[in-house]
Amino acid sequence: MELFKRYSFWSGLLLIFAGLILYWILGVWGVAPLIPLVVGAALVIASAILNWDYLRDLFSRQTTQYGMSSLAGTLIVLVLLVLVNLILSNFSYRQDTTAAGQYSLADQTISVLKNLEQPVEVKAFLTQGNQQYVRDRLTEYAHHSSRFDWEIVDPDKRPEVAQEYNIQNLGQIVVESGNRSETIDEYSEQNLTNAVIKVTRGETKTVYFTTGHGEHSISDDSESGLQQAVSAIESQNYVAQDLFLAGEDSIPSDASVVVIPGAQTELLEKEMTMLNEYIDNGGNVLFLLDPPPAQSFSDFLSNYYFEVGENIVVDMSGVGQLFGAGPTVPLVNNYGDHAITGNFGVMTFFPLVRSVDVSLPSGATGYSGTVIARTNQRSWGETNIQRIQTESRANQDDEDVAGPVPVAGAMEVPVTGGSGSSRVVVFGDSDFATNRYFGSQGNSDLFMNSINWLLQDEDLISVRPKSPEDRRVNMSQSQVASVRIFVVILLPLLLLGAGGFVYWKRR
Repeated sequence: MELFKRYSFWSGLLLIFAGLILYWILGVWGVAPLIPLVVGAALVIASAILNWDYLRDLFSRQTTQYGMSSLAGTLIVLVLLVLVNLILSNFSYRQDTTAAGQYSLADQTISVLKNLEQPVEVKAFLTQGNQQYVRDRLTEYAHHSSRFDWEIVDPDKRPEVAQEYNIQNLGQIVVESGNRSETIDEYSEQNLTNAVIKVTRGETKTVYFTTGHGEHSISDDSESGLQQAVSAIESQNYVAQDLFLAGEDSIPSDASVVVIPGAQTELLEKEMTMLNEYIDNGGNVLFLLDPPPAQSFSDFLSNYYFEVGENIVVDMSGVGQLFGAGPTVPLVNNYGDHAITGNFGVMTFFPLVRSVDVSLPSGATGYSGTVIARTNQRSWGETNIQRIQTESRANQDDEDVAGPVPVAGAMEVPVTGGSGSSRVVVFGDSDFATNRYFGSQGNSDLFMNSINWLLQDEDLISVRPKSPEDRRVNMSQSQVASVRIFVVILLPLLLLGAGGFVYWKRR
């Protein structure tokens, strides 16, 4: 009996601890963890009853009371810390201190999440060792929308779920909303955000690209093609198709936007009439023009208060040389106050661009337009194009368009005989949207913002997700050896020397 009184308490604690360990391993309250927990609790209670006189004497001691007071203070502090953490978890503040903002979501992602109108569920199929990065990113997504729910599924532990979603490879992510579903092969912010856009937007809009006049091709993967631009359009659940205007009687009824991507020859009168009727009846058009001798559509666009110049913009500021560009490839960082370029702080390139201005007279009722992009002060629109082409030089004359030169504009046009408005965007260059330049600086964002505005999907207008910046430090072998010597040898010796000096000084 004496042995039982002496060891029952500690034996009970050990059994309780063993029961908790079993629950942590098994994950369920079964017989295995419950038996040691119940037996351990019984032993602790029995020990307290058998040693009641000792416990009463122990708790009556002054030292015990002091210890209990300290324990109570510690518990109070712990409770306060728990309460503070609970409050902060509901009212959290995030600050990304990295230079490239690599732990922050892009503006477009945040805009999409804040405008979610229906629940989105995400399931990421990852094993235990590959979860942390994706877990952190999905947590950041959920922070911006209460309608965004996510779950990480380990296919080794839950194979039935992986089979239900037809998961073929680790790392695949399924995005669901309503009866729509999209699967991406691996996580990237751009992939996930595009998947969210696709499953939450039921209506499919079609963007037509005209052909037959030397335009850039949407299926061309060379430097002059538009394949990258089309891929960006299709990633947002839009459809891109060719449109041979000369072979049609009218522009297709499902056309949400018509793009004229760098026509080199003049459109037929029939085609111009179709475009005019399309705009007057609520259609939206994007003109990507090129400098002479390409078509300017100046007479046609003057009806909508655009002024297209017969010139080539020359930039003598030297800024372009920092990026390997010459004076005929102006860099633009001066944008108008418009939905397309709102909060747009990224430079754009326009290789061989002509001026495009917006001039609204006082009697233009129902029209609303603005210049959305201008070059810098040290640029002009050179009208002596032959001199640039033959002598590769330019001098600013009185006939030239003084800088800053407008190179793009947007206009809302009232619908004939009805309510609402059409939208027209004109750029003085088409090359900025080709495969060669589409990924340069903000070119892709400016092009896609224009498409989104024309499609009246303003919530998608923003700076899009970019690939994480590679900020690794590359060191030579001698530099690595120097760092190793400093960290492994010199720094410990310095600390030991400082400690020895303090010890000697105090003696």
